Amino acid sequence: MKFTYYYIQDYLNKQEIKKINAIFKKKAIEFKKQAPTLKTSTAVQMPYKEIQKIKDINLTVININRSTFGFDLYENINDYIIQNTYSAKYRGQYKWHQDGEPYSQNYTLKLTTLINLSEEKYSGGEFFIHEGANPHHVKVLDKPGNLLCFPSFLLHKVTPVTQGTRITGTVFTSGRWWK
Repeated sequence: MKFTYYYIQDYLNKQEIKKINAIFKKKAIEFKKQAPTLKTSTAVQMPYKEIQKIKDINLTVININRSTFGFDLYENINDYIIQNTYSAKYRGQYKWHQDGEPYSQNYTLKLTTLINLSEEKYSGGEFFIHEGANPHHVKVLDKPGNLLCFPSFLLHKVTPVTQGTRITGTVFTSGRWWK
């Protein structure tokens, strides 16, 4: 693993963000794997194929993994994309956590990919990742359209949104259990 995380600035433009959010409004269903003790955002999901015509995020993640992480991934599994909405009304946040699957599964999450899908300005909602001994504010994710990819086992959090609404898209990429 060369780096702790990888990012692409301006991965989506404003028009692509609007299209993706519109598809979520029409086709999303409730995301049921939420951690209510850690999270005060709302989450919905839809099949990944619904947005693949706009941008092939899975292909992007495969290329990021190949050049940056080198993890053993299951490729081309079109699972769900999740939309998290963090509202200032509820001080939306996600406390320190790792992403993963229960041991009863035959796979685990290897990479978490986040894309800022916000259409309006907001305050707060800063993304932090634990690098070594110190938390690090990953400022690149503050800008709509930017993409961030990192190993799912790294501790990360979103600080409370204090004004407006922060929206992110999440794609989890899975693989065999760590060896």
